[in-house]
Amino acid sequence: MLIPNIVWFKSFGKVLFAICDIVIGILLEKILEIQLKDKKSKESIWKYSLCWLLNPISTNVSTRGNAESIVSIIALLSLYLILHKNLFIGSVIFGLAVHFKIYPVLYGIPLLFFIDQKYVDSLKQKKWLWTRRLEFFVVSAGTFFLLGAIMYLLYGFIFLDETYLYHVVRKDNRHNFSVYFYYLYLSSAIPPTLYSSMIGILAFIPQIALSLALAWKYHKDISLCLFLQTLTFVAFNKVCTVQYFVWYFALIPLILPYTTMKLWKGGLLIGVWFATQLIWLLFAYKLEFLGENTFFSIWLAGIAFFASNLWILIEIIRHHSPSNIKAE
Repeated sequence: MLIPNIVWFKSFGKVLFAICDIVIGILLEKILEIQLKDKKSKESIWKYSLCWLLNPISTNVSTRGNAESIVSIIALLSLYLILHKNLFIGSVIFGLAVHFKIYPVLYGIPLLFFIDQKYVDSLKQKKWLWTRRLEFFVVSAGTFFLLGAIMYLLYGFIFLDETYLYHVVRKDNRHNFSVYFYYLYLSSAIPPTLYSSMIGILAFIPQIALSLALAWKYHKDISLCLFLQTLTFVAFNKVCTVQYFVWYFALIPLILPYTTMKLWKGGLLIGVWFATQLIWLLFAYKLEFLGENTFFSIWLAGIAFFASNLWILIEIIRHHSPSNIKAE
């Protein structure tokens, strides 16, 4: 995909990702049209999508060369197609999304639940409901495994190792926003033990448990569910860096029409979110540029940032008005 960087001009990838940002804005508008139907004018829908298009962080991530916008396009396209009841193509695109980057697999269970009796309202017999759910599972899983098999034939075991297995045993000891970073940093200086090896695996438990709980609780409100799952996954991840924020930024416009949160409170949440990052960046600057030992301070700032994410999560749930989104 980025061969033109070498044979054409070196900023091709950045231009491509910036164009993808615009495509995401268009996709958000199309999904909002399905969600809102005649309740909002087209002008109001664009106001929500502008929250993505004018987001300085997502723009910076794309123009510095991160491909997160491509992942978001594939995930949003699968949601759009499923909402449009184009289940087969939507399932194929969803399988592609999980192949491209593993985190959208979180969306599989809420999307499976979303295909309920209302989704198949033209087919009254209950057996058709399970047929449609089986179609989504088989087609998306089949696409994922087919693409994986092709990559394995091309690259061998290194594909499996660097794409999937690496995340299980990964020990990223460089400073990042994750609350796990300081432990991983300290444990990297000693010989690995069974206990230290298990910590990396056990860190997945909160992510998986919360994702399943959110899927069960909010799957009928599919946009909210996907946003909450993504924010939770990023906040609880062993590695948390700025490009991961793009994953849930691309979903924020889909939940904004249903929030009852006052503008001042939303501004306060955003302010605290940015403030905890700035504190983290201050100590990171002292470490990187001044050579000061600020690892412990960075970890404390990371905990504060983690707490701000949990606060945002709780407040969004508290101030969300159920949307009762239906496929059309």
